[in-house]
Amino acid sequence: MSDVVALVASVLQVDPGQLSEEDGVETMPAWDSLRIVLLASMIEITYGITLANSDIEQLTSVRAVRDVLARHGAA
Repeated sequence: MSDVVALVASVLQVDPGQLSEEDGVETMPAWDSLRIVLLASMIEITYGITLANSDIEQLTSVRAVRDVLARHGAA
């Protein structure tokens, strides 16, 4: 299990084993706008980065979270 999956699972309050790279707002009912804001906050705290609004809007799947982190040099 990766750190990204563990972080997302923690925010969504689901078992990390339930998450795949493709999971996101379309497949996980718990992945709503409030959880996206919480996820953004946890990413900023965990990785010591600041996310722009455009980054936060893209936090819609596990793969997208990885992409945002990679752009910030945090993955």
